[in-house]
Amino acid sequence: MRKLEGKVAIVTGGTGGIGSEISLRFASEGAKVVIADLKIDRAKEIAEKIKKDSGNAIFIETDVANADSVKKMIEETVRTFSKIEILVNNAGKMQIQNFLEMDPEDWNEIININLTGAFLCSKFALPHIIKQGWGRIINISSTSGITGGTCGAHYAAAKGGLIALTKALSREFAKKGITVNAIAPSKIETGMLYGSLDEKGEKALLKKIPVGRFGKPEDIASLALFLASEESGYITGEVIVASGGYM
Repeated sequence: MRKLEGKVAIVTGGTGGIGSEISLRFASEGAKVVIADLKIDRAKEIAEKIKKDSGNAIFIETDVANADSVKKMIEETVRTFSKIEILVNNAGKMQIQNFLEMDPEDWNEIININLTGAFLCSKFALPHIIKQGWGRIINISSTSGITGGTCGAHYAAAKGGLIALTKALSREFAKKGITVNAIAPSKIETGMLYGSLDEKGEKALLKKIPVGRFGKPEDIASLALFLASEESGYITGEVIVASGGYM
């Protein structure tokens, strides 16, 4: 039997490098996947790919930083699939910026997308997950939330806040049969990574990674699948670093 057979999973930011791979992997393991994103064409493309592979997926246009948009996404998910069991808070945005050049608007945008979005999605999804008596919330954080990173204080603060949110929710909802964990990737082969590096920077960075390569979205999807499955039932409140040894 497939690991997520019959489960309903929401993946926010489901069109990105990591998000799309999680969506595809979950669907291949039997989940009904909701791709919640603002990139309409790409989301439809992923949903169609899942359907062609005999999976089940829908796209719902969602701004995770907007409470009304998130609430409507949750309501549409329940109307379509009758339940929710798994939520992957993956939607995020990175902005490389020095602290003294950071405007309040820059700060608020990064906090709202990366942290407030996870709060809103969890808030509106949890009542439905609780009804199932079993659930999984997986927050995609970053090693920047542990080390401070090099992108910007706003990004590090948001990802660090996501780790704290993970731990708080894990304690509050453990007795409801719900586990809450975070994944903290480091250098993963996505547009976000390559958009911040030139060829020289790429080679220099690779030398610092003990395993000798960048991570792949598939690496994170495999970990997310484990955390979403029955096999991880005794793991909650944890932050699992996927960095190839680099921090």
